[in-house]
Parts: sequence; C-alpha cells; structure tokens
Amino acid sequence: MFDHIASWQKSGQSQKKYCFDQNIRYHVFHYWFKRYRDGQDIKKESSRSFVKLQIASSFNTAPVELILPDGKRLLFHEGVSSEFLKALIS
Repeated sequence: MFDHIASWQKSGQSQKKYCFDQNIRYHVFHYWFKRYRDGQDIKKESSRSFVKLQIASSFNTAPVELILPDGKRLLFHEGVSSEFLKALIS
C-alpha cells in the first residue's frame, strides 16, 4: 500500500484521479494515506533526542509522571529530586 502512496506522490495527480487510474477505491487509498502520514509523524517525534526539562524547585513533593517519546510512562508516587530525574534521563 505504501508503494501506491509513493507512486501517487510522484505522479502529480490528485488522489481521486490516481485511484481511478489504478482501480483503487478512493476511501481505501485515503485510509492508506492516513496510516502513512501517521507513521511519518511518529518517526519525526521519535527522532528528537533532547527534551527540555523544567523543574520549579530542587525537590518535588507531588507525584511525578515522566512520559517518554515512545509513549511509555514512569510514575513516581512520592516526590523525587531534580538531581534524581536528571540522572534517570541522562
């Protein structure tokens, strides 16, 4: 399906015209394109290597949740120091 996306992009045609010429249902192609586009967005997000971390004080008494670029989450139910967080993510 992604080969069709690449062929369409090179063709210069509208999606509807490309689908008609290739005998592909437009709504199916549109679904393929959405999956392709979503995959490109994920690649862009995961290619970032640094995220700025701002901490108001050196020790936080509230629970802390760290969300990683791949969607995994680390939840600390007790307060953690900024030094601990820096060591954890470096």
